[in-house]
This record gives sequence, C-alpha cells and structure tokens, in this order.
Amino acid sequence: MAFWQFTRLKFVYPVILLILFFLDGTLMSALGGYFTHFPFHILPMLTFVWLFFGIQFKVYQDIPFWWYVLLIGVMFDAYYTGIFGTYIIAFLLGTLIMKQLHYWLDERIIAGLLLLLIGIVVYLIITYFAGFIIGIANISLLNFLIYQLVPTVILNVFIGAIFYYPTWSFFQVLN
Repeated sequence: MAFWQFTRLKFVYPVILLILFFLDGTLMSALGGYFTHFPFHILPMLTFVWLFFGIQFKVYQDIPFWWYVLLIGVMFDAYYTGIFGTYIIAFLLGTLIMKQLHYWLDERIIAGLLLLLIGIVVYLIITYFAGFIIGIANISLLNFLIYQLVPTVILNVFIGAIFYYPTWSFFQVLN
C-alpha cells in the first residue's frame, strides 16, 4: 500500500467516526419522538456500525483502531451520559468480541450482519446492566429485551445491511 493511501485511511476513518458520533445524537434529538414512541426505545448506533465496518473489512490493521474505540467511548460518556466508564467498556467489549468472532466468520454479508447483531447485543446488555447497577435503568430485563434491544438491533442491522457494500467499496478505494 502506498503511503498516501495509508495516510488517507488514517485521516478519513476517524473523521467519519466523529461525524457519525454527532449524527447519532442529532438523529436521536431530531427523531426522538419516533425513536422513543411508547413502549419502544430505539437507539441509532451509527458510530458502532462504523466500528463494525472497521472490523469486518479489516481496517483495524492499518489504523490505531483501538485508540479510536477508546476515544469514542470517552466521548460518549462525557458528551451523552456524563457517567464515565459505561460506554468505554461497552464499545471496547462490543468491538473486541466482534473482532474475536470475525476469525470464524468471513466477509459475506450474512456473516457480517450476524457479527454486527452480536456486537450490538453485547453493547446494549453492558449499558443496560451498568445503568441497572447505578440505578438509572428502571425497567425489567424482559421489557428491555423486547422494547429496546430488539427494535434497536433491527434498525442498526438494517442500516448495516444497506451500507455494507457501499462501505466495502469505499474501503477498497481507500486501500
């Protein structure tokens, strides 16, 4: 890989990650009435989907990926929740499990979406239990699974499916 391609990937990946970080909040703010229509609570997780693409298409090998994961977790904690540690652990464990499972799954779309599904479930369960421990999650586990986890997984796996091949092509251009 030429130096300019490596540099381009190191620049473009975190810039898009930062844009998606703010887009997550903007979508939740602008469409919060739809996403939190009783009894459902759907979270757009574009940032996590972008991290998934970094793992699925092996971009993590060419950039300081884990520093980006750590930084985005700190930013989520500081900007969106104000509780330090929850999203750091959720992002790190969700992406780490996806990376470990990626060894057994290939780059086909169905295997990739299964990987994304597992990563989102891990992410959401970690945030739920962290909220439960500190007392801000006041719903039962069954309600969480039915009214938050399932709709959130459906939305984000759908987003991952729509952008799977365009993102793959995008990374091919950058490499």
